[in-house]
Amino acid sequence: MGMIHHTIKGTAAAPVQLPTIHIVGDIAKKAGSGLGPRTIEDYELLYFPDASRSIYRIGDQAYTLNEPSFVITRPGETHAYEYDTQQPARHLFIHFGLPGEEQLLELLPMLRLDGPSCIAADDQLLAQMMKHILYIAYAHPDRLQERGSSMLLTLLTELNGQLYDNPQLAQIQRLPHQIVKALDYIDEHIEEPIAVEMLANRSGWSHEHFTRSFMQFLGRTPRETIIQRRIERACQLLLYEEWSIKEVAYRVGFIDENYFSRLFKTVKGITATAYRRKYNNPVYRNLVPVKETETMYPVNRILYNVWVK
Repeated sequence: MGMIHHTIKGTAAAPVQLPTIHIVGDIAKKAGSGLGPRTIEDYELLYFPDASRSIYRIGDQAYTLNEPSFVITRPGETHAYEYDTQQPARHLFIHFGLPGEEQLLELLPMLRLDGPSCIAADDQLLAQMMKHILYIAYAHPDRLQERGSSMLLTLLTELNGQLYDNPQLAQIQRLPHQIVKALDYIDEHIEEPIAVEMLANRSGWSHEHFTRSFMQFLGRTPRETIIQRRIERACQLLLYEEWSIKEVAYRVGFIDENYFSRLFKTVKGITATAYRRKYNNPVYRNLVPVKETETMYPVNRILYNVWVK
């Protein structure tokens, strides 16, 4: 059995045994079919890549898989599937055992009996990791326990981290594409006048639903979001360029420099001039703004440096 070394919080460094993969597959079930009720003797991780009306039942709980989702089934849990009646239900699955179960359940509380059964996760990285394990099983079955098991542990660790390291990601709520499309438009036309009504029309939503969705997913109205993104772009330009405050204001869509200055201080708590003075660093020279909707972390920034004390 392969071994990796991982330090479990609260204990000394100890070797952690990798999961043992038993069965893997990628299948599409006929519309209206089902599976179970049944129990299994090992753990199972499933990934449903498509939104559907399929239902996963475990005990007295029912989960509609209406967005890409991971499903976790534990040994002895009675569960069943009722697949969408209108379309085939494709799912990828991995059955696995935990040789060092007590240690791994401490490392991965997600797998405990009180852990989640269904995790909505439209995350391409996690999906590709799942698919790559299946590829290894197909192309290199003799290496599955070595390569696939280590990747499975990484996949489980990342899923667990999204649930517990950041409580806001516990529900892994992704932005609707209409909002992403609107944010992209704002970023790409930030120098121009931008009307909320126009953004709503482009999204295909009514003005009311568009505004309500912004509040639900971003915690701001569309107008507040436009201002916030203009100010954030201004912050970048203040550090990346040697333009005057007036020029920076113009470059982010403000005609009135005084209005821009008042808004900047309201949003950031200091003036634009003070911001530039406080955060100015030669390392920021020759950088260009990048759309932050493309990443889950701030761009144009050193995120970790072990050499800095």
